[in-house]
Amino acid sequence: MTKAFVVITTAAMICGIAVALLTFLEPKMSLLQLFFEVCSAFGTTGLSMGITASLSTGGKIVIILLMFIGRIGIFSFLFLLRGETKEDLYHYPKERVIIG
Repeated sequence: MTKAFVVITTAAMICGIAVALLTFLEPKMSLLQLFFEVCSAFGTTGLSMGITASLSTGGKIVIILLMFIGRIGIFSFLFLLRGETKEDLYHYPKERVIIG
């Protein structure tokens, strides 16, 4: 349940930020068109309203980042942002079992 909540809220925040960025970068586009492009890019569905080619360079970069995050997944993206992991303070014993 917790993982599902994290995925949904993170996806909603990423898409919301992307829509806000595209609204700022592309003032001539309608909000519905931008929202559709963002959701399509994040979901990697391949659908488009045909405005992707007319986006500015910054808008295209936002769409590219959304496609990348949508492709690798939310948890992989969050682990990528987390950075270095701490070394474990313990280790499990290893045993070579001879069979036969």
